[in-house]
Amino acid sequence: MTSRVVLVVFLLSSLLFFQYRYHIFAVQLAHLSYFAGTVFGLTALYWYFLRWQLSSTLLAYLQISGDILLTTWLVTLTGGIDSSFSIIYHITIISASILFARRGGYYAASLTSIFYGGLLDIQYYNALGFSRSSNYSAGQVLFLLFVNIVSFYAVAFLSGYLSERLRRTRQELQEKSSDFEDLRALQNHILRSVGSGIVTMDMQGRITSWNNAAETITGYKLDEIREKWNAVFGESFKKVFGHTEDMRAGPIRFEGTIVKRNDVPAILGFTASLLKDEQEQVGGIILTFQDITRLVHMEDRLRRQERLALVGSLAAGIAHEIRNPLASLSGSIQMLREELMLSDDNKNLMDIVLRETDRLNTIITEFLDYARPKTTTKVPLSLGSLVQETVALFKNSKEYQVAIDVDVHVEYDAGIQGDPSRIRQVFWNLLNNAAQAIRGHGRITIASREESINDQEYISVTIADTGIGIAPENLATIFAPFFTTKSDGTGLGLAIVYRIVEDHNGMIDVQSMLGRGTTFTLRLPVCDQSTDAQQAIALFPGKEKKYL
Repeated sequence: MTSRVVLVVFLLSSLLFFQYRYHIFAVQLAHLSYFAGTVFGLTALYWYFLRWQLSSTLLAYLQISGDILLTTWLVTLTGGIDSSFSIIYHITIISASILFARRGGYYAASLTSIFYGGLLDIQYYNALGFSRSSNYSAGQVLFLLFVNIVSFYAVAFLSGYLSERLRRTRQELQEKSSDFEDLRALQNHILRSVGSGIVTMDMQGRITSWNNAAETITGYKLDEIREKWNAVFGESFKKVFGHTEDMRAGPIRFEGTIVKRNDVPAILGFTASLLKDEQEQVGGIILTFQDITRLVHMEDRLRRQERLALVGSLAAGIAHEIRNPLASLSGSIQMLREELMLSDDNKNLMDIVLRETDRLNTIITEFLDYARPKTTTKVPLSLGSLVQETVALFKNSKEYQVAIDVDVHVEYDAGIQGDPSRIRQVFWNLLNNAAQAIRGHGRITIASREESINDQEYISVTIADTGIGIAPENLATIFAPFFTTKSDGTGLGLAIVYRIVEDHNGMIDVQSMLGRGTTFTLRLPVCDQSTDAQQAIALFPGKEKKYL
C-alpha cells in the first residue's frame, strides 16, 4: 500500500512536469486530482480493512483488481492506445505473482487483458465519448493488443516462475537453517556434556571457542581466558604452535602444568590437532585437555611403591643376615661383661658396644618400616581418642620433659579411616621431634579443624612447638630418608611419617622459623560415609566433651 502511494505520487509529478515543460501530454488537472484522490481514498480503505483483520487473501485480490482499474483509468487519461503508462500493468502483474505465484500472475494478466482490450475497442469504435486515434489502423490496433496480451502473460509466467523458485529457495533455506540450528544445538549439547576441555584457536593463537568443561577444569570463562591465555597456557600453546608440521601427520599428545584460577597447580594431558574445513584447508587448531593431576600422582605413587617393594625385599634379606650375627655379638658381649673382671674403662667400652649394637638394630628396624610396604588395614577411627592415647603414652615416656606443656584441642567427633597403629606412630614421631626441639621450658599445641581441598573433605591437625626451629635450607629435605641434623638420629622418623600419611591418601607440610618453633600440618581424609564417623565415635563411648 505504501509503495502504491509513492509510485502514484512519482508518476503524477512526472506527468505534470513533462506536460507543462514539454507539452507532451494534454491531461486536465482536475482529472489528475480525481485520480490522486481516488488512490489515496482506496489506500485509506485498504488500511481500514487491514486494521479490522479482513481476510488477507481477499484484501490482496481486491487491491490487485483495484490497481488494474486505476492503471486503466490512468492509461485512459493519458491517451489510451497512445499512452506510455500501459507498462504499469506489468508492475501490477509482477506484484500479483509475488503474492500468489503463478496463479496470481495469470489472474492479473487475464484481468489486465480484458480491461486493456476493452479500452482499445471502446477507443477504436469511438464509444463512450472516446476519440479514435488517427495513428493506428484496425490491424495495428489488433497487433498492438496481441503484443500487449502476450507480454502480460509472459510477465505473469516469468514472474510466477521466479516467485515459485524464490518460495522454494526460501523454504529450503528455512529447512537447512532449521537443520543447521539443530546441528548447532547438538554440537553445543556435545560440547557442554563432554568431560574434556575443548578449545579452538586460529593460526594466530586467538581463542575462538571454549566449552564448559574447559571452564570447569581451569576456573576461567571465555572472556577471561582470552585475556590471560598466555599466562595460563603460555608454555603449552608454544609447544602446540611449535609442532604444527607434526600435526599434519596426526594429532600430537603431551602434558603441561597450569595454575588454575584458585592458584592450585594442575597437570593437564593435551591432544592437539589441526582444524580443517571441507576443502582440507587448515583454519586453526583444536586442543582437548583433561586434568590428570590425580592420575600422575597415582602413577608416581605406584612407581615409588614398586621401588620400595623391591628395596624392601632386598632390605629384609640383608637385615636378616645382619641381625643374626648382631644378636650373637650383643649376647656375647653381655655374657663377657658379666663374667669377666673388667676395669671401669673396659666396662665403659663394653657399654658403648652394647649401646651401638642396640642403635644399629634400631636403624635396621626403622629402615625396614620405611622400605618394606606394610598391609594397611583401615577402619573407622576417632581422631580425638587416638591423639589422647598417644599424648598419654608420650607423657609417660623418657622423651617427655616436665617443663613442656602439651595443649590439645582436637574434636572427638572427627572421624577418619586408617590403621590405628600407624596413625599413632605418626603422632608419636611428631611429638618426639617437637620435644627434642624444645630447650628448657616450652609448649606443644595440637589442634584440629575441617578443611575442603578440591572438593575433598579433610581433617587438618597441626602440631606446633616453641622449639629452636628448622633452618630454611633444610625444609625441602626433612622428609627425605636418612636426612637428619641430630648426632644420634637415623634420619628415618619423618620419612616414615611421610610414607604413612601418603598411604592414607593424606598430606603433610611444615612451616618453621629459627628460634620461634615449627608447625607440622597433617591432613587426613574424613570418613566416606557418615555411618563410619558414627561408628568411629562409638568405639570410644563415654566421651561427652567435644574437645580433649
